[in-house]
Amino acid sequence: MGFFSQQCQSCKHSVLSQYSTNDINDWMRFAVTISPSGDIHTGEYDGYGSVGGAEYAIGDGNTVYHRACWEVAGKPMEYLGVSPHASDQGFFFNDPEHDMSDPRTAAVE
Repeated sequence: MGFFSQQCQSCKHSVLSQYSTNDINDWMRFAVTISPSGDIHTGEYDGYGSVGGAEYAIGDGNTVYHRACWEVAGKPMEYLGVSPHASDQGFFFNDPEHDMSDPRTAAVE
C-alpha cells in the first residue's frame, strides 16, 4: 500500500509524513486521531496510516487533526465524522502548497 493521508479537521491541510516535510511545515507530521468510539491516538504520522504506532489511525474513518491545530482548537475530544481524504496523499504536492507556520507560534504572536 502506498502513501495516503487525510485532511486536518481544523486547517484542512494534509497530515504529512517525515518524507514530505521541510523546515516550515515539519509540525504537520504530528497528528491526533479520534475514532467513532472515542479512542484518541497521537504521535508522528508514518505516511502509511499509523500515528504514534497505532495502525490505520489515518484512513480508518477517524476525525484527524494536526497536533498543533488540535491544541490551538482547545484539544477537542469529540468525534466529528470522517475527515476528508487528502487528494495529494500527504506526499505528492508542490513544495509551497503546505508551507504554513505552526499555529501555536502564530497564536502567541
